Amino acid sequence: MSSAIAISKFFYLRKNLYNMAEMVLDQVLKLGDSLECDNYKLAEDIVSNDDSIDELEKENDNLSQNAILEAIASRNVMGMGNVSEDIIVKKDPLRFALSCIRITRNIERLGDQVVNVAEVFRNGNVRKKLFKDNEVMCKILSRVITLAGIAVESLVEEKDRFMGSVNTIEQELNGLCNTAFHQFVANPDMSKKEFADIYRMILSMERIGDYAVNIAEELVRLNTGQDIRHMDLNN
Repeated sequence: MSSAIAISKFFYLRKNLYNMAEMVLDQVLKLGDSLECDNYKLAEDIVSNDDSIDELEKENDNLSQNAILEAIASRNVMGMGNVSEDIIVKKDPLRFALSCIRITRNIERLGDQVVNVAEVFRNGNVRKKLFKDNEVMCKILSRVITLAGIAVESLVEEKDRFMGSVNTIEQELNGLCNTAFHQFVANPDMSKKEFADIYRMILSMERIGDYAVNIAEELVRLNTGQDIRHMDLNN
């Protein structure tokens, strides 16, 4: 019976994690529609939806902690308490529960950055059609949507094969954000309020890319046991 309960809890944790990821992806897609169509009502909806994501984050955190305790107990009963982490199989419940904590944190922070963009956008200081008429901002938004989509897809599929694509797109996003900053800071027709809001939006969208990379890196660790966070993947 205890084994069945443990399996059920891990299944529920995985389901909750996927639900949270898909909710955040939906927020990103809504953000794209909001910015492209100058839809302030949609931006308001994005901000309002954040509470539901925060509740899932708290629930997942509690579930993960309970799952870790159960996994440790199960491993000790099976005589696995002294097994090196380097040889733990991919489906080991302890590894999954530990990864869930890190992935949940990154999903929640990614969602926070989406909300930050929406909150700034609804101020109404950013000129109309910016995300349609300005090529750099269009590309930034496109890369943000792509990165969030890849992160969620790779999470749901529990794959690490997207790591190279995530790194490439994230590096491109960083370059685009830098280009946009220099473009707007040199624009004499832009008010201080508009520049400040655009700059905040650019920073938040760049951070979305960072969290997408964090999720992809954690999936590599979950699948292979290898921590690549501080490795130079270009060599």
